[in-house]
Amino acid sequence: MYQAYLENYVFVLILISVFSGGIIKGSVGIGMSMFSVPIIALILPPTKAMMLLCFPVIVTNFFQMDIKKGITSYRFLPMFISLFIGIILGGKLILSLEIKTISIIISLVIIGFTTMNLFGINLKGLKSKYEKILSINIGFFSGILGGLSTFYAPPIITFLVSLNLEKESFIRTTATMYFFASIPLYSSLIYHGLGNLYDLLVSLIITFPALVGQYFGTKIRTKISNKLFRQIILIILIQIGLILLIKNL
Repeated sequence: MYQAYLENYVFVLILISVFSGGIIKGSVGIGMSMFSVPIIALILPPTKAMMLLCFPVIVTNFFQMDIKKGITSYRFLPMFISLFIGIILGGKLILSLEIKTISIIISLVIIGFTTMNLFGINLKGLKSKYEKILSINIGFFSGILGGLSTFYAPPIITFLVSLNLEKESFIRTTATMYFFASIPLYSSLIYHGLGNLYDLLVSLIITFPALVGQYFGTKIRTKISNKLFRQIILIILIQIGLILLIKNL
């Protein structure tokens, strides 16, 4: 049943994809799943591709959280809690909501806010109490979307970019988001029969090349200015928004 994993070209492609995804992850803090899953899905079922990224995603984000330096003084803890709750509820609503319509709305929001950011319009001056309210709502809505489609990160990343966070603070915050959201997300996939023990074992094995790639990506990040870093994130977000929009039209 799992002979496909043992084909040389299959395993080599998986290793290359997670290594490359690790480089992207180390460089800008996002992009491992968005890069690696589509490549692996060329040779394996999409659900298998998603499950293979289980341990690479969880482990790379655990290290990138860098807890010793603090996670932006727990500034976004309410958002993470609402995200966690939203993911659990989203998994239960999958049969009652129209994901295509939601995806189109999300893509338009991402494109709109990202474009405004590119022109210097952002939420940098937003008062703390309004930021907290907005972050909780964005976290919950993103969680619902994540429970329905596993696509929870872009709305939150767009929000964080709008706040004009410093590069390393952005990295730690997004890593925290991915780490805590991945636990209920992958648990849900396994619960619904989309993954098994063999998938998890392969996922554990390919965590090493992902970490190696992340190491080199981190070296690259140190040579990127905050301004360039922010522009790269915004360009990635616009691409995600456009892909999501075209896919669901």
